[in-house]
Amino acid sequence: NHEERTRDERNANEPPPDLRRPDHPRAPDVPHTTMNVEDDEEFGVDPETTPLSPAPSSSNIDADRGMERRRADGGGGGSEDEGGGGPASEMSLEELMYSAASYHAIAKPVTATMILSALAVIHINTEETMAAYSYQMARAYEVFSLDPGNESRGATLGKSLSNALVMVTVIGAMTFVIVLLYKYRCMKCLIGYMIFSSGSLLGLLGGVVAQVAVDKYRIPVDWLTFALGLWNFAAVGVLAIFYQRGIPPRVGQGYLVLTSAILAWQFSHFDEWTAWTLLVMLALYDLCAVLTPCGPLKALVNLMSREDAPEMPGLLYEAELPAGARRPARRASSAPGGGGGGDYGYDFDADGGDFVIEDSDEMRSPLEGIAEG
Repeated sequence: NHEERTRDERNANEPPPDLRRPDHPRAPDVPHTTMNVEDDEEFGVDPETTPLSPAPSSSNIDADRGMERRRADGGGGGSEDEGGGGPASEMSLEELMYSAASYHAIAKPVTATMILSALAVIHINTEETMAAYSYQMARAYEVFSLDPGNESRGATLGKSLSNALVMVTVIGAMTFVIVLLYKYRCMKCLIGYMIFSSGSLLGLLGGVVAQVAVDKYRIPVDWLTFALGLWNFAAVGVLAIFYQRGIPPRVGQGYLVLTSAILAWQFSHFDEWTAWTLLVMLALYDLCAVLTPCGPLKALVNLMSREDAPEMPGLLYEAELPAGARRPARRASSAPGGGGGGDYGYDFDADGGDFVIEDSDEMRSPLEGIAEG
């Protein structure tokens, strides 16, 4: 009876004889395993009583190979979100160098503008010019007249905030007008307005700054030379900013920096209350205009980044990266429109929306388009 019970248990553990055959139609998932009887007996394994363990299936082998491949590519077995060393948790050296080069390219013109503005305000001003131009600025820009000597600080602060709010509102409205003109391709009107404003700012307001410097430092110059020099200064500035053909890019960038310094010199003639409130209001407006979804400057950048967007220099400062610095392309083949189009190419990042425009020699100036139209 004991031998019969042992034989029954052995038969229960073994599959039917016909299913153990690899060519049986009902046994596609049961692999045929060849066992070495001598090795089994050496390790004390009875081949008749030990059940056969199924061999790993093809799906398990593919899964193991995929895991090994991901470990080799990502640097770890975990997912990218779990910090397993994947691309999402680390910044490559190329991206770090590009970020440093981008910051350096923006920091240079900003630093130069601040230094030139401070030098112009301090060294190209006298007590007489400060008093005269402060009165003219108050009459031209201030809606509410300030009298700090006879008014309380609260009343003076309220009036200065109101004046700053009016000026920032006008600036924002004009920016929205520029965005609408660019969006609906009113390029002749927009370029004409930009040329007129830049020429008048460099010629008229720049002439005022130059005249104050000549009077303060008693520079010997006659009116004819002064007028011709001022005309050449303004004409070269307009050509460098808008035409750009045959002119080094640094010349146009330098004129944009000088334009900002001249405007800073003009705004320095506001009284102390209006100057500080206007500075705070302009900083808040710039943050809203650039960072908010409905900001005009953000909308202008988005419009200019499109593939079919017309070229419009002078609206934005175009920083120049050092030689060899280029944004690492992330799967450029899967990016929408990746590869370039028209007369210029770009590498587009579909995840962040960043782009780098590469100027080519075939890009036309907007003034040429107006002349041909």
